[in-house]
Amino acid sequence: MRKSLVTAAFAASIISATAAFAATADVGPIKTLDQAKHQLILTDGKVFTLPAAWKGTGFKVGDKVKVTYQIQNGKMMASEVSKAS
Repeated sequence: MRKSLVTAAFAASIISATAAFAATADVGPIKTLDQAKHQLILTDGKVFTLPAAWKGTGFKVGDKVKVTYQIQNGKMMASEVSKAS
């Protein structure tokens, strides 16, 4: 019985750790796009950190975007930004 509880607890910790790395998406208009700080802020106040190599060509304040991100070290790290319809 004890061994099965330990196994179940271990499995649950792996599942929750994996869920922390799952990608999430958010949609909204751009409030601020700061290439120097690698930040994208939506009008709802959510702040996304952009990859250093990301080029925001074609995006401007007011554009409605879809941001795919993961939470890493308490920050929303964007992996993809695309125009939303």
